[in-house]
Amino acid sequence: MKEVDLTLEKSVDVKKFLVMQYIQSNEDEIIFKVDNEGKQIVNDVCRELEYDCETSEKDNTYLIKIRKAVELRGSVSDEANILIPLPPKRVYEKILNPAILTIFIPQIKGVSILKEGVYKLRIRWVISWDTPLTVYSLKLDEDRYIIRYLASQKVSVFTILFGFDFYLATEGSGSRMKMKEWYKGPFKSLAKSEIEKHLRKAKDSLPDLLIKV
Repeated sequence: MKEVDLTLEKSVDVKKFLVMQYIQSNEDEIIFKVDNEGKQIVNDVCRELEYDCETSEKDNTYLIKIRKAVELRGSVSDEANILIPLPPKRVYEKILNPAILTIFIPQIKGVSILKEGVYKLRIRWVISWDTPLTVYSLKLDEDRYIIRYLASQKVSVFTILFGFDFYLATEGSGSRMKMKEWYKGPFKSLAKSEIEKHLRKAKDSLPDLLIKV
């Protein structure tokens, strides 16, 4: 069981990032120590991913235990390192919009915005479905940025989860982007091969595309 204290962290974006980081770990249970703001963040994630949460309160501080009944263990994933001839800040600004996914993922047929930071993806694959996707972003400093996309949706009797992590850092006169794609749901063996194709296409197409858009 992992215990995480978020009470000293002031930035909402950093809190969101840390919650998502620990959610994607291999821990079956996580206890978050949070204030009111952190409690809202953790509860929102629990509702979205349908995790069981237990909350206790003491002296205006909350302990929230998450049991990952639909945890991300058992997901398939792969990653790629991509050199982009733009500074990290420019790349960060461009990939805040997940419409960029349509360039290298042919299964995504449309991206529309629902509200700030939340989008709807239209997906056509072995099965077809629409899913909300949330964008989490974090600026570490002028040279380092992190963006995370997270999607979760019930389709028939399945829950499908997938996401992307982008880690940006300065490399020479441009940027190095470490990109990870992961998936949990039905047809995992097919998803693994598709992820490999997506990352190969991203490595080939994103450097030139990000200069143009």
